[in-house]
Formats: sequence, structure tokens, C-alpha cells
Amino acid sequence: MKTSASTHSIKLWRAPDVMDAVMLKGEFVGHRYPPHAHDTHCLAVITGGALAVEAKGQRRVCRRGDVIVIDAGVVHAGAAAGDGRWKMRVEHVQPLALASYCDALGIARRERFDTKSPFIVDADLARNLYGINWCSEVGDDRLKRSEALAGAVLGLYARHGSSAGGLPIVRREPALVNAVKRRLLEDLHARPTLSTLANDYQVTPFVLLRAFIRETGMSPHAFMQQKRVRVAMQLLRDGSSIAEVGARAGFADQSHFTRVFKQQTGVTPKVYQAAFR
Repeated sequence: MKTSASTHSIKLWRAPDVMDAVMLKGEFVGHRYPPHAHDTHCLAVITGGALAVEAKGQRRVCRRGDVIVIDAGVVHAGAAAGDGRWKMRVEHVQPLALASYCDALGIARRERFDTKSPFIVDADLARNLYGINWCSEVGDDRLKRSEALAGAVLGLYARHGSSAGGLPIVRREPALVNAVKRRLLEDLHARPTLSTLANDYQVTPFVLLRAFIRETGMSPHAFMQQKRVRVAMQLLRDGSSIAEVGARAGFADQSHFTRVFKQQTGVTPKVYQAAFR
């Protein structure tokens, strides 16, 4: 979406590993979008405030957690609602880049999302779209980023696509999943992506992700993070320094370690270690 002088703050960057998307992170004040269309698909998640959007004959006041999907060429307009402020994160994706990504993912080639409605309430989708944007902005974990992208695209087609014909059926693959689990546990410092893991086992990223979740109840990235935290917990109980623990357990840096540890345990590494002194 175009910006104007009323933009409070905005950041734009290119993400070659996310369908070569143009990413946007912005906070807007009193802004209005006149009717317009893009030559890219627009995937937006509202992260604060309220934005009134008109598209495909519908009008919706979108708030925190709401997702807006506008395909290339679709005319839409928007204006500030509520107190006149809103924040959002957006991915702008070329149709041919989406088609190439579908090929690489292992699903039917599509150049459009063709959602039933441009307005979507879906917590998993919102979390994945936010995760893609945030991970790209800060250069976070490549596996997490690639899984979030796959999850967003698959979620859009599986739960919100307007056309018939779903995704391929994935049957149980216990041998594949066990092999991947062993591979992830061998080196907690490894930084694979969903695609590199799939290539190593000669399956598509779609099959690997769906099979892994079906067998374990979590994604490869979540499985790896769980193991990292378990290793860190043992090291903390043994009295290792907090700075040393994060590095030994495979976390990218200290802030990454603290953030993930607290997410999974509810306490910081410092609080956890203190309980064993």
C-alpha cells in the first residue's frame, strides 16, 4: 500500500528468501489510501489500532490480529479508523514468485491466492505472517522463517482458498520423521531450512512439514527449540554460566536464548537457575 506524509514511521526492505518479497513494517496516523491496485499480492497483518478497508465490494474495520489478502490487480482502498492510528506488517509478492514457490514447496502451481474473502480472522495465519516479517527484519532463525512462510501459504490455500482442489494427501511417514529428528538432534547449532532438510531426504518441503507435524504434533523448528531448551535447563541446573549455556545449547545469541527459554518455561534462565542453588 502506498504511503504519504501522514505516515508516522515506516520501514521497507527486500526479502530474497521469502519469495523475493518487499517487506513493510509501518505505523500510520490519519492516513487514507485512495482506490488503487498493485502489481503484487499484498499480505497484511494488523498489529495495532484500526484500519477500515474496502475491497471486492466488502468493507471491514480491521484490528490487531486481522489478516488482509489482496491479490494483484484487485482495487482496494483504506482509511484510518478508531483513534486514527494503526500498525501493520506487510509482504508484497510478485505472482510469478508465488508460482515458483508453490513449485518448490511441492504443491500445485498457482499465481494467485484467490481467497474467499480479502478479510481473514485466523490466529495461525496471522502468527505466521507476522513471524515471516519479523524474522526477515531481524535475520532470525532460517528454519523458523521458512516454516512460517510454508505455513502461511499452505494455510491460505487449505483454509481460505475459493477454488476447489485441496493440497496433496500426506500419509504417515514415521521412518522419514525419525530420520529428521535424529538429524536435528545431532547438531543443535545447525541452521537448516525446510527446503534443505527436504532435499536431504528427497521429499518436498510440503511432505516433510505435514508428515513431521502429524507424527510429533510440532514443526521441525519447534522440535529443535524444545531440545535446545531441555539441554539449556540441564546446563543451568549443573551451574554453568548463563552466557555459556545459550551458546552451548545452540541459540543464536543471548537475547534469542532468553526469549525462547522464557516462552517455553515461563521464567528467565536466571530465575530458573536460581531455583537450583
